[in-house]
Amino acid sequence: MTVTAATAAKPVRQPHGRAKSQRLLVTLFGDYAQHRPPIPSAALVEILEEFGIAPANARAALSRLTQRGMLVRSRAGRRTSYCLTERAERLLEQGARRIFGLGADSEKWRGTWTVVVFSVPNVDKDSRHLLRSRLRWLTFSPLYDAVWISPHDRGKAIVEQLQDLGITDAVVFQATDLTDLPGGRARLASAWDIETLATEYEQYLSRYGDLADRAIRGEVPPREALVQRTELVDDWRMFARDDPDLPAQFLPDGFPRVKARELFLTTYQALAEPATTQFETVVRAHTEPAT
Repeated sequence: MTVTAATAAKPVRQPHGRAKSQRLLVTLFGDYAQHRPPIPSAALVEILEEFGIAPANARAALSRLTQRGMLVRSRAGRRTSYCLTERAERLLEQGARRIFGLGADSEKWRGTWTVVVFSVPNVDKDSRHLLRSRLRWLTFSPLYDAVWISPHDRGKAIVEQLQDLGITDAVVFQATDLTDLPGGRARLASAWDIETLATEYEQYLSRYGDLADRAIRGEVPPREALVQRTELVDDWRMFARDDPDLPAQFLPDGFPRVKARELFLTTYQALAEPATTQFETVVRAHTEPAT
């Protein structure tokens, strides 16, 4: 059978884990539901079903995000709805700058390095894990267990994160010179893991190449567009987490981030109209006056 746009309109989705379900919800709110009235939970559950997420798991994800202070639950009659908290909107704005800014200024590096040295007691495993996650999001990579480095001016941002986590045994400083002995050179290469990143960017290009072509030609129907656009962003977010956004001079020739970034931005924009149409259609279907 020949596969057409119509038969491909609803791709087969694999069930997602709890963390992925929450990320997809955050992406959906960030793209379509910031600064707007609460959205009925039934609409959000229906949308998540397109990703292979069962209704019970979708409601659990909504509950979990509410407990985390990302969403606010409200009721009108028998209808339950959700909207972003002010804190969540701030976090989404910060996240969007990182996600959409990845690779944008690699040619304009000012030569500033930020280094953070910290000590977290072994018994405080949660704080240690959270700090490492936030360091990676801020483009830091570990040179040693508690010595992390970023090729960007991140002094203010990391101090805010340390304060937020209540970590006071830390030193943050900046430098414009980097001298690496042979062993240090190998350690830097290991910390940045350029080869793995290159492979992952190539896989991203392969995964979304056909979608990009169809999106540019306007051949992706609304239902598929909403799913694929959200997955496109969610997968790109992993680069924002793992790629320290190294300046071009530290990358090998032909490093595929430039091509992957262009595909991401072009496809994201090309799918905006049909994806938004689908989101609004589902939400309107669940916003009749409550009884």
